[in-house]
Amino acid sequence: MLGKLKIAIVLLVIGALSGIIIYGINELTAETIEQNKIDREVSYYKDLFGLSEDETITYDSIDLDNNLDQEIIIYNLEGNIIGYIYKATDKNNYGDVTVLVGISVDGDISNVVISSSTDTPTFVQTIKSKYIGNFSGQSVDDISIDAHTGATYTYTSVVDIVEAASTYYLESRGE
Repeated sequence: MLGKLKIAIVLLVIGALSGIIIYGINELTAETIEQNKIDREVSYYKDLFGLSEDETITYDSIDLDNNLDQEIIIYNLEGNIIGYIYKATDKNNYGDVTVLVGISVDGDISNVVISSSTDTPTFVQTIKSKYIGNFSGQSVDDISIDAHTGATYTYTSVVDIVEAASTYYLESRGE
């Protein structure tokens, strides 16, 4: 009986120390992890408008209440607007899809990116590699959609967000 008590105390001490160490490491790295998330997001912003990684941009974000989560306005160093990014997350039967839609100041979709997803990875990869690039260069007031993708739920989520971004842009930023 005393042997089992000793083992229980040793396991309790090991568990407590492990918890404290994990908490400490989390506290030490939380700021770095948050900065990495911001850097990855800014990298997507640059990718949406074909900017190089070393190009400096600034941005303002506005939280939205409709089908979109945020509008991000991208500026160059001179303070001129490069374009607008609309961010939204859609839930479908296979998970969540977060999409960024870049729209240039002249009303053309510059690019669309799936920034994160819990959908089936093969479906997401199919959409990324074959279909999401088809939105680039289209005008927000005349979007053509491919109805046969083989990843219907994921693509429908992307299409819904692109259409919501286009509608918002036309109502708020369009001429």
